[in-house]
Amino acid sequence: VIHSKFDSYLVEYKLGEGSFGKVIRCRNLHTDELRAIKVLKRNTNAGKAELKALKAIRQLDADKTNLIKFYEGFNYKGHKCLVFEFLSKSLYDFFVDRKLLPLHVSEIRVIAQQLLVALDALKSIGIVHCDIKSDNVMLVNHELHPFKVKLIDFGNAMRRSTLERVEMIQALGYRAPEVVLGLPLEEGVDMWALGCVLALVFIGRHMYPVQSEYEFIRVITKLHGFPENDVLRKGLRVNTFFTFTQDSVWKTFDELPKLHPGLDDPVEERDTQAFMSLLKRMLNVNPAKRITPSQALGHRFITMSHL
Repeated sequence: VIHSKFDSYLVEYKLGEGSFGKVIRCRNLHTDELRAIKVLKRNTNAGKAELKALKAIRQLDADKTNLIKFYEGFNYKGHKCLVFEFLSKSLYDFFVDRKLLPLHVSEIRVIAQQLLVALDALKSIGIVHCDIKSDNVMLVNHELHPFKVKLIDFGNAMRRSTLERVEMIQALGYRAPEVVLGLPLEEGVDMWALGCVLALVFIGRHMYPVQSEYEFIRVITKLHGFPENDVLRKGLRVNTFFTFTQDSVWKTFDELPKLHPGLDDPVEERDTQAFMSLLKRMLNVNPAKRITPSQALGHRFITMSHL
């Protein structure tokens, strides 16, 4: 049993582990509700930034904005503990469980809409998540609420004003080109990462290479064309890249739908075209031209005005 100032939690089992510490499933002994408690490694600075971000996020309605609900933070035997609502499984695990079978475009819309609301809410309070990936999107309870999702893990979140220029953020495979090229960063990095999540569940594999930044820049150049001059001019790490050859599965961005099953239905095909149009704007290599959360929420793929 773990005690905080206000509550007692019965430890049930470990949900996961990471460089930060571990996450355990617990039951609140006063309310009998399930909780996920993030137990951070002892005496590290871990959790300071996260706690700051979580406190800022508290001013938002977690359910309306599709962000994980944070209850309290406390110290227990030298460990910082953060208490969250318990959510069923990550989009990554869900996807692996279904053998990487691509989702229906209409299911992708449900996920996209909720996460765009989350990004819009974070933008309104000046917080950038910086680590959006399929592991950090949780299904709330797929049996009861199919594809209801929430964004979790603010361990790498930052205020937009402190996003440093050469800060290495985001997991490879979700890392925005401006991060790799050393451009000035802003909240558009989250939109890029969300585009990568949606592309993953659309084609059943990572859109961009996850092994090396070289590979990444090569594929970007191939799929999207050469980055614009002003993008290249602003980059601190541009000279590191731009030489290299070898082939990937697709030649251009517009070939992606070929990797998605079920295009014989005209309605589905129209929907897929609308999805591709949104995805293209989310994955614009130039962060200045990338779609914003509020613009994306008005896009026809989300509003379904094309159906």
